[in-house]
Amino acid sequence: MRIRIPVAVGGALVMAMVALGGGTAASAAPATKTVASSAATGGGMSINAVQKYTIFVHTANIDGAGTDATVRMKVYGTLAESPGYVNLDNSADNFERNSNDYFGPFSWFDIGRPDFIGVYKGSNGSEWYPEHAQIYAHATGTWYTCPMNAYYGDGAETRWFDCP
Repeated sequence: MRIRIPVAVGGALVMAMVALGGGTAASAAPATKTVASSAATGGGMSINAVQKYTIFVHTANIDGAGTDATVRMKVYGTLAESPGYVNLDNSADNFERNSNDYFGPFSWFDIGRPDFIGVYKGSNGSEWYPEHAQIYAHATGTWYTCPMNAYYGDGAETRWFDCP
């Protein structure tokens, strides 16, 4: 079991989240992270510099894994978080069985290393079984993998997954 201690804001602890082992869905909502706007990182790059990120989602190759439901994701990084839940949709028929779907690039303030993600599936489609998501940070050329291996039922649901 892993316990996540969130960033403190003004000396007050925002909240604590207890997550089950890596890649499993957490039952509590994640804490919010706040970053000072004037801080700078090691290579002279401001934390608030706008960066580009691409999101990749792989749906499992099992019967009933695909969905036509609305899917949204929020990325929580070590420095900040993506601005709200991003709607994952493009011109393709997304989230079908054994599919690889790419979304973006999205321009966000530098979130640092992705720590965990929140993934919402709406009730406007069938069940869904995503295997994993990856976030590509264009500035560093790095892929971050977030194992999911989770079953979403017919209803609307949000789950959180670690990005070890």
